[in-house]
Amino acid sequence: MIFISDVHYQLDYLSTLPKDKGPVVILGDLINWIDYRNGEGIAKEVFGSDNVHKLIDLRKQHKFEERKDLWKNLYSIDPEIIMKKMKEAIENQYHEVFKILKSYEVWFIPGNVDDVDIMNSYTASSINNVDGLLIEQEGIKFGFAGGGVPTPINARGEISESEFSKKLSNLNQAEIICTHAPPYVNELMTDVITNKIEQGWKSLLDFIKINHPKYSLFGDVHQPKASTWRVNNTTCINIGYFRATNQYLELSSII
Repeated sequence: MIFISDVHYQLDYLSTLPKDKGPVVILGDLINWIDYRNGEGIAKEVFGSDNVHKLIDLRKQHKFEERKDLWKNLYSIDPEIIMKKMKEAIENQYHEVFKILKSYEVWFIPGNVDDVDIMNSYTASSINNVDGLLIEQEGIKFGFAGGGVPTPINARGEISESEFSKKLSNLNQAEIICTHAPPYVNELMTDVITNKIEQGWKSLLDFIKINHPKYSLFGDVHQPKASTWRVNNTTCINIGYFRATNQYLELSSII
């Protein structure tokens, strides 16, 4: 098994994944809304480069109210045309991503930017949404809980802490717990590039302290202050920002 996260429409890297190591497990965020390094993504296609770089700068400066106002202004210019462009761009990215993934065995959970309905439309015998499931593979019990932590942005893939906690309640036998976002640990949530403490799950941290899984695997924070952390007996691992690094975690490397 190999694990990746935060694909964000990186097609070149995706097509080079090995096909002889078992399922490719994707921990969310298949499409690219904004690449905060260079502004590339759906937002640039819809709103233009200048506006996207303004949004990036406001985020880095922690001017979230100004950023929110800019978003409102951008959406109000011509809402019907904007929504049409956005829908087309999102659907196109998913189409291109799954065109590559159909030649692999894939398990996926949604991330904060994902549209679950569109993702589910691509499920097949070799492509499965494992969100909320406890699966035994290679003698190990894996628990999967997808979704993004709620934020003021209110991205399409965000869910409430209570909804996420409900998923976890069915996964207490998991030896490896797999999520999109990290547990609520400052070092795992802090992104050193966006200059911001990103989101994390408080209920995941509680789950780890109570159930002591061997590993917690996740992504979401692209350039974390720490990519590995110990919480009691659990090793927490950010498996990497796939769009930028082509990085994947092979299960055999940690067990």
